[in-house]
Formats: sequence, C-alpha cells, structure tokens
Amino acid sequence: MGPRALLAGVLPAALALGGCVTAPAGDYQPSPNPAPRDLRAYQLRIDPPLPPEQVRVEVVYRAGKPECPVTQAGTLVTPERQGQSLVFRVALDLFNDPRCGWQANQLFIALRAGDNYLTRFSVPPSVDQQVRWCRLNPQHGTCLARESDILRYRVPGEVYRVVITRGQ
Repeated sequence: MGPRALLAGVLPAALALGGCVTAPAGDYQPSPNPAPRDLRAYQLRIDPPLPPEQVRVEVVYRAGKPECPVTQAGTLVTPERQGQSLVFRVALDLFNDPRCGWQANQLFIALRAGDNYLTRFSVPPSVDQQVRWCRLNPQHGTCLARESDILRYRVPGEVYRVVITRGQ
C-alpha cells in the first residue's frame, strides 16, 4: 500500500470518527501531508481468523502544540489480507500543520460483533508486539491481556487471540 493509497479518503475520514476531534474550532481540519515519509507497517494475527472487513483500525493523532485549534484528530486505516494475517500501514506524519505539531498517539484495533465495533483495544504506535484476548459480543465485547482473564469473563461470545506486531 503506497502513500497515495494511504491518503485516499483521509481528509473526509480524518474528522468522521466520533470523539476524535476535540475543542470545537470552526472549520479547522488538519491538512494531510501530500507525501508522508514516516510510514510504519503493522501485522495483525487473529486466531481464529477474521476477514479484513470485520476489523477496523483507527489512528488517533494528538496536537503537540497548545496553539492548535483542536487537540486531536483521527483517521481510519484499512487492513488488507496477507496470507493468514492482516497488514496495514500508518503514516506517523499524516498531518503536517506546523501550528499543531501532530503526533500519532494511539492505534485502536476493533473487531466487529453484530453491527458494531465495541470489542476494541488500543496500543501506542511504538508497540513492538502485544497480545490481546478478545471476547466478541455485540452488547459487551472486551479485550484483556491474559487468556486466563478472558476465559473467566462471564460474557457469551467467541474468544479470539489478537497479536499486533510492528514491522519496518
């Protein structure tokens, strides 16, 4: 996935995430970097496997400077199937407004259960590898760090092992 594919639809999606832009600021929208260079690749291994359309990845960026009209913004990244895994790339320099000093802050990984993505967890973009155990449930999904904890969690739903690994 090249930088142009990464940017396709970024501006409309950047502010479409509910709760991902704070402090009403009129018509301000972060400007996407036309040529991002700081790209980071990630791999998701989900067992049992889920198709890419049942996995949503949100990237939240925070403003590093107080003079920025908003404090955070976000965008969706579409994972793609690669063998048994899902892969996606994140532009750490997606927004380049010098007033704001945008920094990628969190990656939210969400698994669809029913018609929503309530089963979710977050990791920092600097993550090397993390494992989460997720129980999909459309009313009350959850992800925990230990398998023993998710197995004791008394909510119906299938359990998934999710491993996120940062690449180059």
